[in-house]
Amino acid sequence: MPVVSGVRDTANITQNKIVVDMSDTIGLLQPNAEPFMSFLKIAKRNTEVANNPKFEWMEDDLLPRWDAINAAAGYASGITALVVDNAAFFSVNDVVKVPRTGEVMLVSAINTGTQTLTVLRGYGLTAAAALVDNDPLVIIGNVNQEGSGTRELKSTQEVAKYNYTQIFKTPFGVTNTENATKMYGGKDLSYQQMKAGVQHKIDIARGYMFGERKLDTSGAKPMRATGGLLSFLTKNNYDAGGLLTQTEFDNNISELVFKYGSKNKIMLASARLLSVINGWAMGKLMINQEAKSFGLEIFEYVTPFGKYNIMNYQQILEGAVYGGFGVIIDPENVKHRPLAGRDTKLETNIQANDADSRVDQYITESGLEVRLPETHAVLTGVTS
Repeated sequence: MPVVSGVRDTANITQNKIVVDMSDTIGLLQPNAEPFMSFLKIAKRNTEVANNPKFEWMEDDLLPRWDAINAAAGYASGITALVVDNAAFFSVNDVVKVPRTGEVMLVSAINTGTQTLTVLRGYGLTAAAALVDNDPLVIIGNVNQEGSGTRELKSTQEVAKYNYTQIFKTPFGVTNTENATKMYGGKDLSYQQMKAGVQHKIDIARGYMFGERKLDTSGAKPMRATGGLLSFLTKNNYDAGGLLTQTEFDNNISELVFKYGSKNKIMLASARLLSVINGWAMGKLMINQEAKSFGLEIFEYVTPFGKYNIMNYQQILEGAVYGGFGVIIDPENVKHRPLAGRDTKLETNIQANDADSRVDQYITESGLEVRLPETHAVLTGVTS
């Protein structure tokens, strides 16, 4: 038995005891088998360590600008007391426009209890006109007298969101006899390690796509599942219902998803959707050269509203239902959140002490942070 003199360090202890930190390696291992996880791990800005298995973030927005008339019978042009959906959106001296008629109104008083605005009608060059139920109203600014004091203070309240980290494990092993046997192509253990690494990444990717947030305390120890993309993306969802045209895509997806957030989105595309888009682009989808340097095949599709970086996601988005999906993500608002010290690792020699075998496993404890659903989208039902 070797004797170690002095302070023990990572060079003089038994190497079999060391846990191999595999986070970056897993990110680069066959990147196109699961390109989104590879992207999250390669792009360090999209990884943030979580210090608790329940991690939280805050979401906020600017003050609302749009509201609507709430009166089944509507209002004649001379009526100045108007019931709206959300009177709290308005302040005295707000200037409000009715897009349908062009009329401008000035808010002079607000009753949030009855959701009623008192307004000056025709506050401008456009004459007052009758209003109908659900007529949109947009706040275009405010006017103030010379020498006036400050306006009413208004702000939005931040909303707390959260998710959990999930423990993912992918074990693999061989008997010592099998490991000692000479084989074509090298040791089977190395091959199994490579294959398990790919499987581990795909397992995380499926959790990050389809998972639903859950804290299970029914057992002896807590067990957590992380919420995936589809559980958070509740805005800008569109069912193509079969045929998807380029105009339909732009009108119902691109116009909405590029309104907020980055002008560079990631599209996780099923094979069918990728074929459809390639047909529109007349074979002109371009390879993203920066991504190619990391081994990722990402196609660029440019629209008047912004650019899609399209990943072939047929390994995840497959089958009769998900095979017609496309999930559009704003990379500025998605993060891989590994628990501190618990990003992907390869644990070696974890077999029982008396086992005549070698067992290793990949282990990751992580979750997904998805901010601001308005900056993402989900497309479903594409068949052609």
